[in-house]
Amino acid sequence: MKKLAFYEATQDKSTNLHYFFSRDAYTPPHFHRSIEILYITEGNLIGEVENETFSADKDDIIFVRRCAIHALEPAGSYSDYVLVVKAAYADDFSPVLEKETLPPLLSDKAFNRKLLPYFRRLKEAVSNENFLVSKGLIDVIIGELLGRYPKKPVVSAPNMSLIVSVLNYIDDHFREPITLESISSEFGYNKYYFSRLFNSYIGETLNSYINMVRVNNVISLGKKQENGNLCDLVFDCGFDSMTTFYRNFSRFYDKPPTEILRS
Repeated sequence: MKKLAFYEATQDKSTNLHYFFSRDAYTPPHFHRSIEILYITEGNLIGEVENETFSADKDDIIFVRRCAIHALEPAGSYSDYVLVVKAAYADDFSPVLEKETLPPLLSDKAFNRKLLPYFRRLKEAVSNENFLVSKGLIDVIIGELLGRYPKKPVVSAPNMSLIVSVLNYIDDHFREPITLESISSEFGYNKYYFSRLFNSYIGETLNSYINMVRVNNVISLGKKQENGNLCDLVFDCGFDSMTTFYRNFSRFYDKPPTEILRS
């Protein structure tokens, strides 16, 4: 898939702790309202957090603050623990991290290795659905990182809450006709100001982003249906013609829809 930043709404709509072990994952540029921490256990990857690009390898930790656009790309092969900290698990330290944040690359490997047992124990706690133990282990991990690494001021994004609300609205209404006029009116803004604001945060026009969401839903729904009709899916997901669908599909994928749906 070609690069395009997107809002990972599923992360913000779920209240469950998201913690898993990953291998060689390519993660396109995206953001969500949860803190994300990655512990690299093997190999090497290229990371990007808020336009800062870096190389991370074994025993490095990547820290992603709330609403920061981030992406990962394998540099060969790698594996990591991925922890997405939801609000229910973050109340002990979220006031601190609203004003200050950690650097995206935490590279004191000797120090980080001391935290690896907590990441491993967290996997077991999450599997057993033990909220208190999981929350305690997360408090230890975040507390240790805040004590070891220098913090920097958070550069606030004053309109981020509006943008997140807009993206949630698009997720809920992508099947319906959405225009710049209709959505700017929905949120009480002048359409020209709204358009500039949306583009400055997302890096895409409103129409391009809506069509990306529609394309992703065509693919997601199509993979769940054994003999789904592509044309029906396209119109059900809000496209007004197959031509519009194919034009937008080619912006994001290098293969034909039938091949993507079979993969």
